[in-house]
Formats: sequence, structure tokens, C-alpha cells
Amino acid sequence: MIIGLTGGIASGKSTVSKYLAEKGFKVYDADKIAKDISEKKSVQENKILDENGNIDRKKLKEIVFENKDKLKKLNGIIHPKVIDFYKKLKEKNTDEVIIFDVPLLFESGLDKFCDKILVVISDYEIQLNRIVERDKIDRELAEKIIKSQLSNEERIKKADVVIENNSNLEDLFEKVERFCEMI
Repeated sequence: MIIGLTGGIASGKSTVSKYLAEKGFKVYDADKIAKDISEKKSVQENKILDENGNIDRKKLKEIVFENKDKLKKLNGIIHPKVIDFYKKLKEKNTDEVIIFDVPLLFESGLDKFCDKILVVISDYEIQLNRIVERDKIDRELAEKIIKSQLSNEERIKKADVVIENNSNLEDLFEKVERFCEMI
């Protein structure tokens, strides 16, 4: 069984993903896969590099979320390679439960490879404050990033299970445990 795990930026999706991995589930994180792909020389020509030759993710975020065409171009480079990775996993999967941790699950079309969809959501203000604090970016850029993604309402319509993450970690983990009991 393949479970698609998704949620907006700073919703708590990565915390849920990490928790599931610690419980022994195989988790494949699209952000890590995309990062590995983007660091390959063949896709670095359109990126911003820091003084060590690594991609400066903060600068890249500022550029692509200020310009929709640049975001589209970046996604056009990365998404097909990530999708190919997940297609191969789907083809190999037997009866094992694996988690596809994909922030843009619906936008990329990867939801069609999943047997169940788990969506993590949080209220807009909570999400906004988390991203500003976590990524050390200004509120305006954080708002642009959130608004560039599907809304919680759109995600909920496509979900099999929704976990609301507006409280503390203990509450979140209790909800994840209840989800695990359903698998």
C-alpha cells in the first residue's frame, strides 16, 4: 500500500513524516529527492550557488516565489525526475506500506500512484508564523509561498484522512497514532 502524505508548507507534514519513519515505515521524501536531483550538475545551470558551490536555497526561494515563470521553469526541471523516481517505486512495491512524502502531491499528479492520501493541515496564521520563524524569511515572502500552493480546502476534498495540526506535538502524535491504527 502506498500512502501519499502531503500538506502545505509549515503544516507539520515533515514532523508527521519523521514520526512515521521512526515507527518503521519506509518514507520517501520528495523534497530530499528533489534536492539530490537539483544538486546534480545537469540541473545547476539555472540555480543560485553560494560561495561553496552549493545551491543557496533561501535565495532560490526568494527568486522563484517572486516570479511565477521562474517557479514554473524550476518545477519543469525537477518534477519530471521526481515523478520518475516515484513511478519506479510504485512498480516495485508489493504489499509493503510505504509513505510518499510529497508537498505538491496533487499539483505534481503523484496522488494517482497512491492508495490512500493523508493530508496535514494547520490554520493559516499558525502556518505563516512557523515558516517565518523556521526559514528566517519575511512575512510577505512567506505569504507568497503559502498562496502559491493549494489551499487547505482543496487538499481536504482530495484526502482520505486529514490531520489538523494547530496544537502541540503530543496532540499531533496522538492523531498520527490513530491514523496508524487504521492502516
